[in-house]
Amino acid sequence: MLSQLHRIPTRHRTTAVNLALLVLGLALLALSAASEATEWDLSLDARLVSSDANRSFMDGGLGTVRFGSNESGLQLGRARFALTQHLWELWSAHLDVSSWDDKDRSAVGVTEAYLQFRPYPRAGYRFRLKAGAFYPPVSLENRAAGWESPYGLSYSAIDSWLAVEVRTLGLEAQLDWLGTRGGHHFDLGLTGGVFGWNEGAGAVLAADGFTLTDRQTPVFGRVGKPGVAPLYGAQPFQEFDHRAGVYAGAEARYLDRVVLRVLRYDNRADPTQIDNVSGAIAWNTRFTSAGLRIEAENGWTAIAQWLDGETTIAPQGMQLSWPFRAQFALLSRRIGRHTFSARYDRFQVDSNNVEQGGGWQSGHAWSAAYLFTASAHWRFALEWVRVVSNSYNRAELGGPPLATETQLQLGMRYALGSAIR
Repeated sequence: MLSQLHRIPTRHRTTAVNLALLVLGLALLALSAASEATEWDLSLDARLVSSDANRSFMDGGLGTVRFGSNESGLQLGRARFALTQHLWELWSAHLDVSSWDDKDRSAVGVTEAYLQFRPYPRAGYRFRLKAGAFYPPVSLENRAAGWESPYGLSYSAIDSWLAVEVRTLGLEAQLDWLGTRGGHHFDLGLTGGVFGWNEGAGAVLAADGFTLTDRQTPVFGRVGKPGVAPLYGAQPFQEFDHRAGVYAGAEARYLDRVVLRVLRYDNRADPTQIDNVSGAIAWNTRFTSAGLRIEAENGWTAIAQWLDGETTIAPQGMQLSWPFRAQFALLSRRIGRHTFSARYDRFQVDSNNVEQGGGWQSGHAWSAAYLFTASAHWRFALEWVRVVSNSYNRAELGGPPLATETQLQLGMRYALGSAIR
C-alpha cells in the first residue's frame, strides 16, 4: 500500500518559479530599503553523533530520530543565514535560508520568507499582518531564532512533524488586546490564517509516523528519497486542488510568564484529487492543538502541549484515514549560561484501513539535554534521546515492528550577526 500512496514526484516548473520570485522579491525589497536598519544572522552547527537507530526518513528509512546508525560520527546539524530588512517604518522583510546536508533536491533551502506589517499599538490594541512562507503559531517550544528550540537539539514529536510537513504559504493576521498596558494582569490575542500549497501535508505522517528531529523541510523541498519506500520523495508543499486552507487560534498571556494557546487547523484539501503531473494525492489534514507554557523568575520553564487530528485521502472512491495524536511535557531550568532540560513525548497514528495498508504507529520518547552558552558566539549542547515505538510500516518493509532507538549528540555552534558583539 505504501507504494500506492506515493508516486515519484516530478519537479513543477511553477514551484521553481514561485520560489525564485519569492526570494527575488525579498532581495529587491531589501535593496530598495538600504537606508533602513538591516539585521542578519549566520551560524554553523556541527554534531558528533552516536546512534543505534534505523535509517532516517531522509535516508529512505523508518527511524524515529534524525540520524540513523549509518550516520554516526561527525555531521552537519545546520548551516543557517537569516536576514531581516526593515522597510520604511512599519514593514519588514524576513528571509531564513538553511542547509542540512541530507540529499534534498537542493543543497540550500528557504525555510521561511515573508513580509510583515506591524503598525504601532492603538487604543490598547496591536495588529500584525504576515504574507509569505512561515510557521503557523502552534509551537510553544520552538521560540528561538530559526524556529529552533532553546531547550535542546531535537524537537518534540509535535514540533518535529510541523517542521517536516506544515508551513503557512499565505496570509496571517493577528490582533492583540494589550491588557497589561492598561493595568490588567493579562493580554489576549486572536490569530487567523489562509494559505495554499498544502496538499502534501499528511503523507509523511501516514507512511512514516512521528519522529523526533530538528530537520525542517525547506519550502518546496522534498522528504525522503525519490522512488524509495516509504516516502518516495514526498512533497508537502503542493497546490493542485485550488482550495485554500485556514486556521484560527487564540492566546492568553498572564504577566508574560504564563502562555495558553489553542489553534484549529484545516488545510481543506480535496482528498479525491490527484495531480496529473506528479501523481501526488491531496491529503486533507486537520488538527487541534492546545498548550501551556509557564516561566518562573528563578529560571524554571514548564511546557505541556497536546495535538489531535486526522489526515484523509479518497482516490478513486476509496477513503483512507489516519487519526493521529501527540502530547509532550517539558521541564527546563536555566542557571546563568547553563540550561538543563528533560522532555517526555507520547504519540500515536491510527488507521481505518488495516487491510489496505495500515500505517498505524504508537510510541513514547524520553529526552534530556544540557546547553552551555560560552559566549555570544559559541554554544555547546549535549543531548540524549530514546524512542520506543511500534510501527506497521516497519513490518510492511520487512523489519521488526517494535524498535528501541537511542541517539546521543554533542553539538557545537558558532554564530555571527548584526546583534552579536
